[in-house]
Amino acid sequence: MTNVLVMELSAADQTLAAEGYTVTVEEIRSKKGVEGGSDKRVIRVRRAGTDNTVCLAYSVFNTAVSLEREPNGE
Repeated sequence: MTNVLVMELSAADQTLAAEGYTVTVEEIRSKKGVEGGSDKRVIRVRRAGTDNTVCLAYSVFNTAVSLEREPNGE
């Protein structure tokens, strides 16, 4: 099985499906959430049972870089 940790969710899903795995997904998130987040990344991979089923846990990240300074100058 290809290591798909930190891969974008759809790419990880396609990679494992091409290898013959059945893929299920589970979202993991904080209570606050991520403002402006749109990048779904795999944070955990678990085999489910004895068949070729794999569960991908993902979380949403905000990977856009802001070059603007904060009001306090930092």
